[in-house]
Amino acid sequence: MQNVTLLGYILIFAVGASLGLLGAGGTSIALPVLVYLVGLEAHRAVTASLLVVGLVALFGALLHHRRGGVRWTVALAFAPPGLLGAWLGSHWSSRLTGRALLLSFSALLTVIAVRMLSERPVQAPAVSSPRIAWILPAAFGIGALTGLLGVGGGFLIVPAMLYLGGLAMREAIGSALVVTAINSAVAFPLHFSRHPIALGQTLALAVCAAAGMAAGTYLCHRTHPERLKKWFALLLLALAAYMAYRNLMT
Repeated sequence: MQNVTLLGYILIFAVGASLGLLGAGGTSIALPVLVYLVGLEAHRAVTASLLVVGLVALFGALLHHRRGGVRWTVALAFAPPGLLGAWLGSHWSSRLTGRALLLSFSALLTVIAVRMLSERPVQAPAVSSPRIAWILPAAFGIGALTGLLGVGGGFLIVPAMLYLGGLAMREAIGSALVVTAINSAVAFPLHFSRHPIALGQTLALAVCAAAGMAAGTYLCHRTHPERLKKWFALLLLALAAYMAYRNLMT
């Protein structure tokens, strides 16, 4: 792992801020930063991303819990199928080449960005009690995505918390961080056993992201996160285009 530039630390700070403010999107920044600014090979970048995002999500979940922003019963309902999905996704990830992994991630960024740009501001949840039958397959798919590409899946978890878990927006964000932390905790050891990383520098990045998480969590309870989504979506589209160019044209 090469020395991390100032820009790298700023963007890793943004990873945490995004997770704290939106409950999603942070891992969408983390992988490109680890590959193109930190200099990690794609599979090792996934390993590092899981460690950074998992630790920061856990920290953020505790911060949201202190403010009453976590519904633990709903968050833990996502755990069993999510754990299975993360385990399977981790095994599938090793079968992809580095280029295929990064192109898949680029396609995922495009999907996330389009969804963010097209969705309307979140209204009150459509249900008042969890829909367990729908939670199970949704949690499995989110866990598989975490294991496969090292993403937290918050862009899927937050809507699932809203419409399947019956939570308010701030509860959905905090509860989504619990799910992200659990899925990352399962996927990380499997990736680390195949693609080990330097833990010291990765933990330094996690501390930087944790500072961003604290800032994002503070702002989440004082601002309207929906206002930032379009700008964040445009950033993701730019990252997707850059990653596709680097892996298709070079």
